[in-house]
Amino acid sequence: MQRLRDRWRTIGLLVGGLALVVTLGAQLILLVPTTYTATSAVALRPLTAEQSADSIEMQAHEFGVTLGAKESAAEVLAEVAPDRPPQVAVTATRDPGTATIRIAVSSTNRDVAVDVANGLAERAEELGGTDQMAQVVVAVRAGAAGVTSGPPRRLYFAALVALAALLLAGGLYRIRERTP
Repeated sequence: MQRLRDRWRTIGLLVGGLALVVTLGAQLILLVPTTYTATSAVALRPLTAEQSADSIEMQAHEFGVTLGAKESAAEVLAEVAPDRPPQVAVTATRDPGTATIRIAVSSTNRDVAVDVANGLAERAEELGGTDQMAQVVVAVRAGAAGVTSGPPRRLYFAALVALAALLLAGGLYRIRERTP
């Protein structure tokens, strides 16, 4: 009778400990803020057939540096969310071998990420309006459907539950092996 009582006490401690670990893990997963990333793209098109692809690509690189600058993002963010703007991170990368610039904006607010990405694309179009070598056009506008978010909470929860199930199975096996 004492062995059975000890066995159930050990099982109770195992289950209670795993419940505590799962609860703490779930809280940590929920505390990580969701980050939304919206992407827009602009393309530079030569105005004349004499323009070399290299010069257009170099100009695209310059536009990428300008659009990726913190100052450019701050100006657009001030227009989009003037009252209390959230933090945003902007990256502007040129697709290799092309004159296309992808503008990715990450924020904790989905709408602000979309608006800033589109605002930077429009800013590029404005800056390119007086250019004598290339025409700057918005190739892709960011939209709510194309916004990605992270972290992948469902995956983290599934991993947490799977780990807890494995630990429970292993613990129960060890308890069974110890008690006759």
